[in-house]
Amino acid sequence: MLSGLGVFILVEMMLGLGSSVQQPNIVLMVADDLGWADVPWHDALTIAPTLTGLANSGIILDRHYVQPICSPTRSALMTGKYPSRLGLQHDTINAGEPYGLMADETIIANYMKQLGYDCHGVGKWHLGYCSWALTPTQRGFDSFYGFYNGHETYYDKTTHKFFDFRLDRPGEGGHVDEDVIWSANGTYSAYLYAERAAKVVSTHNQDKPLFLYFPIQNVHNPNQVPDKYLQMYEGIVQNVKRRTLLAMVTAMDDAAEVVVSALKQAGMWENTVFIFFSDNGGPIEGIGNGQVNYPLRGGKYSYWEGGVRSASFIYSPMLPGGQVNQELLHVTDWLPTLTHLGACGVHGDPGCQGPLLGDIDGVNQWSMIAKGAKSNRTEFLVNIDQKANNAAIRMGPWKLYQGNPGKGDWPPPPRLNEKLYNKQFSEDQKVRAEYENDHQYIFLDRSYDKLKVQLYNVEYDPAETKEVSKQNKDIVQILTDRLDYYKSRAVEPRNVPRDPASDPTQFGGCWTPWLDSC
Repeated sequence: MLSGLGVFILVEMMLGLGSSVQQPNIVLMVADDLGWADVPWHDALTIAPTLTGLANSGIILDRHYVQPICSPTRSALMTGKYPSRLGLQHDTINAGEPYGLMADETIIANYMKQLGYDCHGVGKWHLGYCSWALTPTQRGFDSFYGFYNGHETYYDKTTHKFFDFRLDRPGEGGHVDEDVIWSANGTYSAYLYAERAAKVVSTHNQDKPLFLYFPIQNVHNPNQVPDKYLQMYEGIVQNVKRRTLLAMVTAMDDAAEVVVSALKQAGMWENTVFIFFSDNGGPIEGIGNGQVNYPLRGGKYSYWEGGVRSASFIYSPMLPGGQVNQELLHVTDWLPTLTHLGACGVHGDPGCQGPLLGDIDGVNQWSMIAKGAKSNRTEFLVNIDQKANNAAIRMGPWKLYQGNPGKGDWPPPPRLNEKLYNKQFSEDQKVRAEYENDHQYIFLDRSYDKLKVQLYNVEYDPAETKEVSKQNKDIVQILTDRLDYYKSRAVEPRNVPRDPASDPTQFGGCWTPWLDSC
């Protein structure tokens, strides 16, 4: 981990004394469990005018990939490293578990802070909190407002029966000044996040650029949303789960509108870059609350496209708009891309270099985004999970699975009609269509699930309906060899059971760091 002085010297070398680089404000909005078809540019029934306007006027990132579940994606975003190198590749960090993203990992806020940014987090952390050293304000953030755990109720702010909602700031002597916000009980969380983000903007000292990390709670379960949003879909969406889910998307869109308006009112919008994506695909199993990834296969927890291909866009008044970018981009790429942007500006000198980031897996994609250049990556590791005994990699158009990649159904929108169903799937692929709580699920041939290795051409077959390993044994070998390389760099998953010492009753009924180190 670079010291503060070391990064400062590097920044001075990059920018040069008296540099005229215009550092943009950066807003990084991450939705939670949002499905591929839960956005208006993939499902026209979704009411989200702010996000729709930004996406259509910006650059839709059509090949944006993440991890199949929450903590792994957030660790990859923060560090630029594959989670299998961090021990965070299996499942998520649950309440009271004594581990997390290790304190000696330098994260994006550390780098942005050293580039001169004020850094604030609003929303969900989910990277561990067993000791204060793992929490946001000990890792470069000037404040953190929200919750530490992976999920909680939207109104009373509880998870596993205890409260989790706070405002943290850096304190004296390396301590954290924490304020547990009991008064948040009863107010819909998206309202609070929007209000806090707007306050961060309105009180920001514009002598510095702003980095606002906005990992909002929506649309993770439980299904909770104010009635006014449900009423927008009355008579339009009949399925109760789907109607609630889309209402939660609309509530999230209102939060985005509050932040955009605050930036405009502060005179900061014209120098802002706004990024949006989901941390993983929508869940299609029991905890799903109406998400849809169709026509992509699978969902959250799985390595299928529906689990790891994320609805995403980037917008800025300084960028060309109205584009759909088909180039490959992985969540690990945001660290080198945004630190480059912070160091060099939107239209920086071609020779400008961002800070030295060490041995990371992400690559700088700013030329791809801003100038329409080819992607700087041709492959990415989907995941290696030694506990689940599975792995996956994409190289070029090919995607290789080892072991069980997870549930691989295609749940379409409830209104899917027979004509669309017949167009999407050939007769020899259909097994049956069922309705469960007025939601149609399509189940295809399960014989592929018994294979130890599966291969798909996801450019030609993005729905992953045609397994082609037998016809492409040479491709299988190439991808297997590359996957072996990534396995040589992987560490064992670091998951451990809940520590009884984390019991919130010892801390006034609130989930709180409880160890000196972990």
